[in-house]
This record gives sequence, structure tokens and C-alpha cells, in this order.
Amino acid sequence: MGTPITLSGVRALIAQRLLGETLTDRSLQIGSIVLRPHQQSAVARLQSAIEEFGGALLCDEVGMGKTFVALALSRECQAAHVVGPAVLQDMWMRAAASAGQRLDFVSMESLSRRGAEQLSGKGAPIELLIVDEAHHFRNPKTKRYSAMARLASGRSVLLMSATPVHNKRADLVALFSVFMGSSAEALTAPQLGRIVIRREQSSLAGGDGIPRAEAPVWCDLNHDHEVARLLLELPPPLPPRNGGDGGSLVIHSLVRQWASSDAALRGALTRRLHRSIALIAALENGSYPSLSELSAWSAAHDCVQLAFTEIVSTKSEGSDLLLPVVRQHAEAIAVVLQRLKASFVGDQERAALVRSIRQSHNGLSVVAFSQYADTIEGLFRLLAPDGSVAALTGDVARVVGGRISRSEAIRRFAPRASGVPGPCRSEAVTLLLTTDLLSEGVNLQDAAVVVHLDLPWTPARMEQRLGRVARMGSLHDRVFAYVLRPPTSAESLIHLERLLAEKMLEAGIVNDEFRSLLRPSLPARHGPESVPHLEEDIRSLLQTWTGRGAVRVPHELAGAGVTAPFDGFLALCRAAGRYSLIAHDARGLTDNPERVRQVMGYCENDELSVSATALESAVDLFQRHVVGIRVTGSSNAPGFRAHARRAALKRIANITNRARPHERARVASLGALARSTLLARLGSDAERRLAILSSEALDDNAWMAAVSELGRIQPVEKMQHEVVAMILLLKQ
Repeated sequence: MGTPITLSGVRALIAQRLLGETLTDRSLQIGSIVLRPHQQSAVARLQSAIEEFGGALLCDEVGMGKTFVALALSRECQAAHVVGPAVLQDMWMRAAASAGQRLDFVSMESLSRRGAEQLSGKGAPIELLIVDEAHHFRNPKTKRYSAMARLASGRSVLLMSATPVHNKRADLVALFSVFMGSSAEALTAPQLGRIVIRREQSSLAGGDGIPRAEAPVWCDLNHDHEVARLLLELPPPLPPRNGGDGGSLVIHSLVRQWASSDAALRGALTRRLHRSIALIAALENGSYPSLSELSAWSAAHDCVQLAFTEIVSTKSEGSDLLLPVVRQHAEAIAVVLQRLKASFVGDQERAALVRSIRQSHNGLSVVAFSQYADTIEGLFRLLAPDGSVAALTGDVARVVGGRISRSEAIRRFAPRASGVPGPCRSEAVTLLLTTDLLSEGVNLQDAAVVVHLDLPWTPARMEQRLGRVARMGSLHDRVFAYVLRPPTSAESLIHLERLLAEKMLEAGIVNDEFRSLLRPSLPARHGPESVPHLEEDIRSLLQTWTGRGAVRVPHELAGAGVTAPFDGFLALCRAAGRYSLIAHDARGLTDNPERVRQVMGYCENDELSVSATALESAVDLFQRHVVGIRVTGSSNAPGFRAHARRAALKRIANITNRARPHERARVASLGALARSTLLARLGSDAERRLAILSSEALDDNAWMAAVSELGRIQPVEKMQHEVVAMILLLKQ
């Protein structure tokens, strides 16, 4: 039987059941760090997601404190390991020390070299694997992905990345497959809303010390478009003997470098000229060297140190026929280099623009990013005389006085973020020119201005650049961004801005917008609203429903009614210990977040009285149709494309059916264990091993025992959906 209560009471009951973990007033402290409310909420939601799926993705915007969320999540574990870029190890160790925790760190570079075996037998068994900058593992074909998947097998996994989708939505499937296997391909929108935690900085309304990022300013520059014509007319190069130097790709690469700076193009052309000189020298001696043999020649500035051709390369027939090709290419390169030298626009104008930006934000530190070291070095030569300038292109940085270490450059530029006293005035750095080496895992909150000297391949990289500055702990209310637009001739050749806009749409499954690319001339985003954004929108509305104090929950279904343009309902149901919202709109029963959010909007309408009979009828309708949707469904079921699992289940059935009478009990027991494993949560590594098992010549008993060893047994739960509260939508 249903019990009608007030509309505000039903809404408060729904909100408190769904948001119970975020309604506490107690602070969550780890070591000397007190987590902010949005971080506390993330911890509880991640715990729930990991319990349900075996892993989760935390992709809050850059600068919202994901590191300490992960540390709070790991504090209950016997052993937690972090996998991430080597450059982040010191940051993780400092954060763990602040949180009063011990943490083991494994670099993704070492996984690429040595695989996952380096952790075998090390300390306590790993319970939680934290993967920072997880987007580096989005390619399942790489060695580092396979090694990380082996580490993740049978363990809880927390993936962390503000920009998990760099190129296409398959990036996301690859990441989830680490702990879900092929089930990741069949994730529903509601499941995606639970497994991905994504909050935008704008949702905090300038709170928690996070500055507001102003819309970026796009800056036009004058360019010598004759350079583009000369690049297009470059004769095709002669590749080394073993190939690897395609003509069209070479031109495309050179145009991109020109779009960054004249210095980047000059550096690339000079290296190509040096290679051509080496090839000419070899061919004149009757040899056609390979790429590795060419490395025996060394070059610096405008000089090439020639090696003994007879020693470093082997004789080749027909080398004299190849000489004209190389000479023609080298001569054309020399023409472009001469044009760059004579040009009166380009890097001088870039430097003037950076200088103007710096002056317009007097007193604020500026960080300028580029993909190319040549761009950074070229601008440093032009801007260094202005004072307080540093260039960072690797482990070593440069200031006017000479070379300093990378860490010293960062301390001079961002002393507060580095936790050190500010430098003396003569050593202070207020303009840091850097490659994308600093676009990940570095805190630069002392700065308030970001300059994109060029456009990278993906908008995620631009977002990472901005995130170095727009993050928690900033002293600034606002941060500013400037983008140097590529030459129109370069843009027409490589379509950089259009490519970035297309990738924004692909990333829309988790990111609704990239702040670094917001400008009127880019195409409007036409894709559906991201599921994580819808999830946050739903939670924001629920916050307004919470009311004050505890809600008196009737022993039976609590219900109320509102006016609406159609008959339907919003139901709070409980299944497998988890609460969720199910809506019935004009199209039928659904757990789709977009339609649920629309129905929730109608629940703000005028209240109507409802009868217990009307509530019972709605519950009957719910129970008849709920099996038709995959509501709150566990992801433990095998994925629809998990062919190896289905074949293995069929083999188990055949083995059990043909067992002799006196062996049936033992075989049935082995089969039940193997079947439970196959119906449990299997990650990509376990599915890989299952595929290998299918091709090995094992007897039935050994094969079933091996299958049983594949992963944690977490059987599929039989879903029973109980309706706890309901708001009826009544057409008047």
C-alpha cells in the first residue's frame, strides 16, 4: 500500500536517499589536509562506483584536487600503488607525506620498458591501483597498456584524468576495459553516470579557491604566406634506405611547425638539410645509408661532421641515380631558409605580442606553452632582454644568467605553489616559456595568464595547459588565456581549428566544453549533453530538495502528486542496495539521465493530492515494465562481444553433461566455480588470458581450474527493484 505525504516530504526523502553521503557536516581530514565538500562527495561516490564496477574514473577539471581525493580513497587499503608519468613522482610523494600516508609509485615509462613484473612479490598485495593521467593508457595496442592491465587484474582501479578523451570515444572504452573487459562496450548512460565523476570548476561558483577562467582571446598575426607556397613546392625527399620519411607527411609536419613559429620551421628545415648533406656524401661514395647509419653523422648549427662512408654504410648499386633527388630537395630547403631569414614578420611579431600581453597584465606572472622546443628557444632569445624570463625545454632551463635546473626554474616562477620562499627580485621569473612538458602534473598557481603559442593536435592538451594555472590554491580571482592563431594559409592546409572542434564533440561524452577553445568562430557544440554533466545537474536539483532535518519515512511507499502535461511518475527505487531514479514520461519507462532530469523538472510544479490506489497502480505499472530496461544493472555480466566468455561457458556445459556418473559431483563443483568466474567481473587482462586458454591443449579438469583462477568471483546479482518513493505526474 502507498502512503500519500506532502510533495516536499517526498522530494526530501528522494534527495536524502540519493545524496546521503554528501549531506554530512563533518569534515574529512587526511593528515594535514582537510578535503573540500566537492572532494568529500567524490570519495563517497568513487567508493560506490568501485564496489559496483571494480573501478571508476575521476575526471574533474584540472586543478580541483583529484590527488587528495585519491589519497583519501586509498587510506583504508592495505597497499595502494600509483601509476603515472615519472615526472609526477615527486608530486605524489609530497602529497602522500602531507596526507600522512605511504604510497608506492610506478612510472608508466618503466611499464613501457619492463612491464608489470617489477611489482611481483613487492610488499603487501595491492588492493587499489591509482592510474594518474590515465589518458596515456588509452591505446590497448601498446606495451604500457598491457602491463597496466596486468597490474589491474583482480584489483580495484581508480583512473584519474581531466581529459580522458583525446581523439575519439573509443579512448573511454579502452580505459574502462582495464577493469571491465568487453563489458565496457555495453555501458548504458546511467552506468556511465555512476562510473564517471566529472565536475566543472564553474559548478563551484568561484569557491574553494579556484579562479574563474575568462574566455580566451584569439590573436591574429601577420605572416609571410610566400613561405607556405615554398613549403608546398618542396620536391619530395629521398628517404633513408629503410624508409620512414614520407613526402606528404614531411610537408604536413613542416607546415605545423611554421604555424608554431619561424624558429620551429627553421630548426626542422636545418635538420632536414643536415640529413640531406649526409645522404649526398654517402651517395657520392656509392652508399645508400639506412636511418641508423645516418645517425653516425653529427650536426651542430650550420656545420655537419661527416663520417667515413666506407665504415658506417654499405655499398649500394644505382646510388648515382638518387643524387639528383637529394640535391634538388636540399636546394629547395635552402631557398625556404633564405626566405625565413629575409622575412620581416613572424617571430618578431610573436615576441611583441607576448610582450604586450605581459604589459597589459602588469604584476601577474605569465606562462606560455608550445609543442616545439625551437619555438621556446627562439622566443627566449627575443624576450630574454626584457628581464625575469626563463625558458624550459627539458630537464634544464635557461635564464639570462645561464642554465638552471628545471625545479629551480619552477621555484623561481611559482614559489608559493612550490612551497618555498619567494626569490630575490633579481632572480624572480614572471614569464615562463615552456614546452608541453609542464602541461601535466605541475602546480603553477602563482601565475594568472596562459598563452598558447600554438595549437596542439587535441583540445585536451590546451585544457591541461590552462589547468596548470586555474586550480585550487590560486590567489587570483580570475585567470586569462590567449591563443595565437595559426597563419590562414597553414590553417587551410592542416585544418587545425576544425580538427580541434571535431575532437571537442568526440570528447563530449564526458566534457561539455573546453574553456581553452571557447570562441565565436568555432562551431557550436551540437552533440548531446554529456552524461556526467547531466548527473551533476540532477544532483544539483536534488540538493534543493533536501529540506532541513530528517524525513519521517512511512513503512510503506511514500507518494505525492504534481500537475504535468502528461501522466507519468518519478520513482525512487532500491536494487542491490543502491538507490536510483526511474522516470515514466510520455515515451514510457526510462532511466536515461536526460529524460529523468526532464521529469524531475515537472516535479517542481504545483502539488496535487493523490490516493493510495493511484500510487498502487503506478507501482504495478513500474513492476510490469522495469524488466524492459537495464536499470541499475550490474556491469558484472559478460559484455555482449565477449566471444571468449560465451565459448568458455558452452564448454563448461558440455564438460558437465558428459561427465561419468561417479565424477559428476566433482565436475559439477569445478564447473560451478569456473562458471562463477566467467560471470564475474573480468578485466581486459583476464579476458586475454581466457582467449589464450582456449587455444591451449589442456584436459577438461586442468582447463576449468585455470579458468577459475582468472579473477575475483563477484557473481551477478539478481536485481529486485523496490519502489521507495514516487511522485505522480497528473495531466489536468
